[in-house]
Amino acid sequence: MNDRSDRGSINGPLYRHLASWHGSSHVTRFWLLLCVTLALVLTACGGRVVIVITATPIPTLPPTQTPTPTPALTPIPPTVPPTLMPTPASMFLWVAPTIPDDLKSAIGRLPGGRYHLVDNAAHAQVTLDASGSVPAIRWVYVPVVPFASIPDDIKWADVERYWRGDRNALSELTSDNKPPLLIASAPTIQWLITLLGKPSTDVTIELARAGSVPATLWAHRGRAWAIVPFQQLDPSLKALAIDGLSVFDRDLNPDRYALTQRLMVGGDPSFASALASTIEASGLATNRDQSKLTIVVMTGTTTLARATAYTMEQKGITLPGRDIQPFLAGADFVHVSNETPFATDCPPPKFEYTATNLRFCSDDSYLDLLKSIRVNLVELTGNHVNDWGRDALNHTLDLYDANKMVYFGGGRNTDDARKGVIIEHNGNKIAFIGCNAVGPEPAWATDTLPGAATCDDDFLSVEIPRLKSAANVVVMDIQYQEYYQYDVPQDQIDFFSKYEAMGADIILGTQAHQPMGFAIGGTAFIHYGLGNLFFDQMDDMATRQMFMDKLIIYNGRHISTTLFTGIIEDYSRPRPMTPDERAAFLKLIFGDSGW
Repeated sequence: MNDRSDRGSINGPLYRHLASWHGSSHVTRFWLLLCVTLALVLTACGGRVVIVITATPIPTLPPTQTPTPTPALTPIPPTVPPTLMPTPASMFLWVAPTIPDDLKSAIGRLPGGRYHLVDNAAHAQVTLDASGSVPAIRWVYVPVVPFASIPDDIKWADVERYWRGDRNALSELTSDNKPPLLIASAPTIQWLITLLGKPSTDVTIELARAGSVPATLWAHRGRAWAIVPFQQLDPSLKALAIDGLSVFDRDLNPDRYALTQRLMVGGDPSFASALASTIEASGLATNRDQSKLTIVVMTGTTTLARATAYTMEQKGITLPGRDIQPFLAGADFVHVSNETPFATDCPPPKFEYTATNLRFCSDDSYLDLLKSIRVNLVELTGNHVNDWGRDALNHTLDLYDANKMVYFGGGRNTDDARKGVIIEHNGNKIAFIGCNAVGPEPAWATDTLPGAATCDDDFLSVEIPRLKSAANVVVMDIQYQEYYQYDVPQDQIDFFSKYEAMGADIILGTQAHQPMGFAIGGTAFIHYGLGNLFFDQMDDMATRQMFMDKLIIYNGRHISTTLFTGIIEDYSRPRPMTPDERAAFLKLIFGDSGW
């Protein structure tokens, strides 16, 4: 306790306890005087005193006996157990109003309880702001727009122009090319003022509590942007790069990134160093810790057969992966939904593309394509996995095992096919599970034969919650009916929503040869169709268009999704869309998603 009553004050509990003995005897009054004197003397010496008094009964003397005078006593100072020794004095800490509320609260809860937040820097022994002498914190912020937005990048020079009132700056963030509204929390705005100076009166700012920024931004969709701390990113938001630098880049140097807040500890040098060390040990030195980041790239349909395989044979086995390598750089896990089994007796491919030529197989050498793009997750929900017989699929699973490619959504029998798998990386636990809802029956696994997992809801209603309890994020892939359209039929919406209700966090339709729309706003991020990755459907632009979804998992949470948009060339090779192609494609997809 810090109250003076604990220090021997005459109004304290020690005095009141001793005073209750007053009048009992001359001996009692003597001990009362002695104890009070000790308390006052020790308190005067500046110590915080803990006194433990044990009352010793005074013997009853026979009435005929004259009491013997009590000899003078020399008091012995009490021994204080080590656990009761005084702790170091608390320190008063002032943090700048530019510091986010959640960071401020976390600092106030630092181990040891030694730091007490005060509102006035003049009353503090240590301070935390931009002007101290000991580096302590680098807090990264991100410009964001609603997920259903076209722009991907802004220039820092345009942000500075916007702040000064240039009405043309950042107008690309709005649907009407007018200056956008800026949404941010009060601490973020105060930090921007220290960074950029006082904003022009032409800048319109709406303050929002940290947790309400996504909803507020979506309410102003097409008319606003926001700036949020990295850890407050949300799947409903699109993180914008600044001058080509993305906060998700593995090699990003925060000191070169424009929206990095640097906080320093000032005040007493020994106290300042101690606080900086405590902040580091508590994990508060940054809100963008690479050791908590996992990047997973999910792709659509792969079929290494027919014209795709023929082109690979003619132009190079690994050529189809060439133009997507930059997007895959930095990914920790790369997924494919490979529908084609590898077979030792697979005949040489022919350049033929007919609706009746639908029995597929791949030469073992084609695995080099998957290895070249660093595939380590293989989905087996496809309806062609048993095209070359059950032995070929077992051979395929042997190849995946030998190359340390984890598979799910299919397997050596029903139990193997339907179980979820959990990967652990950088403290994140991510579960993957998949199923085939449409068959055909020969594609499904049986109790003793390999194949794809069926969508058994009795099993999934138990397995998905189990995975949810064991992992941070549950990703579910579904082989559904193939619709050649961008908008999503109601039956598919209803089917996917079942698994959202069971607890899946990310739900992807890997059946689609034509990319489809999204759903965001419930408890899951849903992409109803990614389109093809490696396949030869070149007769329609819709089947040449494709997505890859880069899932950003941070500190056990899905915080963002980055979209690759591509067009398949040479019956085999996806390339990035041009800026104009991408803008038109995203506008179409987002419109058909109801946005």
